[in-house]
Amino acid sequence: MPPQLFGEGEPSADVLAHAPFLERARAEHERKCDVSAQLALGAYLVSRLVDRLLTRDGATAVQEGLPWQLGAVRRHLRELPADLPESAHLRGITDAVPVARQPLSGLRLSLMAYAYFLEHEGRLEEALEVLALAVRTHGADVPAADFAGSALFAGRLNRLLARWNEATSYYHSAESAASELGDQVMVLRARLGMSAVMRGRGDLNQAERIARAVLDRAKELSLPEVEAMAYQDVGVALEAQGRRVEAVEAKYQAFLRTGDTLQRMRVLGDLGIGLAELGEYAVARLALEIVAESKSAFLVRTNAVIELMGLESATGNRLAFERRRSAAQALRDRMPPSMAADFLYKVGVGLARFGHLNRARDALARGLTLAETHRLNTWYFRFERVLQNLDAREIREPALSTLGEPVPPAAVRAMEVGLREYASSAG
Repeated sequence: MPPQLFGEGEPSADVLAHAPFLERARAEHERKCDVSAQLALGAYLVSRLVDRLLTRDGATAVQEGLPWQLGAVRRHLRELPADLPESAHLRGITDAVPVARQPLSGLRLSLMAYAYFLEHEGRLEEALEVLALAVRTHGADVPAADFAGSALFAGRLNRLLARWNEATSYYHSAESAASELGDQVMVLRARLGMSAVMRGRGDLNQAERIARAVLDRAKELSLPEVEAMAYQDVGVALEAQGRRVEAVEAKYQAFLRTGDTLQRMRVLGDLGIGLAELGEYAVARLALEIVAESKSAFLVRTNAVIELMGLESATGNRLAFERRRSAAQALRDRMPPSMAADFLYKVGVGLARFGHLNRARDALARGLTLAETHRLNTWYFRFERVLQNLDAREIREPALSTLGEPVPPAAVRAMEVGLREYASSAG
């Protein structure tokens, strides 16, 4: 696979080479969050240091003052609170920087750990920067297994940023590399990534088709974790088509098969959404509150807060709606495009439900612009439809066709009991 896929060409010496870190530093400085601003600046300095190391050979780096630069970066990091996770990651990277010709494997591991941490915190642009540095530590020859795993990671980050073409390239590259290795788990994960890209672009039938094909293959190969992922993607595609009963059933199957804690929170959040859309508000609230109060990834927890906000507006609880809206608004700058669209949509619909039509129109118009900018086709039409009905003081969702019978009460009760047991054991 071409190394430039991960930005491994000669990087620019311009300071904007690691602009996402500088942008975070600027934003945090404006909010007078001095520690956060210093963390962002530290991340920028560390990235520039590693960039310089990887751009030059070891002897040249020493001659050009790399040890001095390393010392300066470490002095900056010593000023940061020692108990913060990001401080620990940054110090770990500088500790792994070789001062001679030692192997770069330790540096690579530290960079990958930091990239996953940044994704966990919702800092997707920054995660991409660090991931590219980690891949560059291999030099010109990236091992196939590392390439496939990194391509999957990059595909996910680009997909969350609504960069559909880039995500598609990474997923195809990951599948190709995994096929050569004979790694069927990674092959199927790459195909599920493409299913998610299709959903983002609005091709829901194709998204469902891909996910079901992966599900069938995972069953043949007895891969329960991949089955869980596939059931989840089938459920999301069905939900987007309005087939909400089938979607909830698929998501519950995913929940039963998921072992990884982080993935289980993702599944539980989606299950809560589906239950809310079926009017099972008590069970939905229980599921979403478990996720919102968990120690899961930023994106997973924030999505649960946004869904709780929508649930409270649907049930007419204005006080709870405003509380959830305020909590989500504080996280607005860290939301990727699709999540920001969801937030603005639910804010607009909620405000309209409570009679604040002008504020609702403003939120929905901003969402429409966001959806158009990032080519979020499904969201664009949802914003457009609701805006058209505001003057009539009606909030109409796009036409949905619910197929199948309602979820039996016994099944809902079983879900509720199971979730309460899970919450009790997790607490």
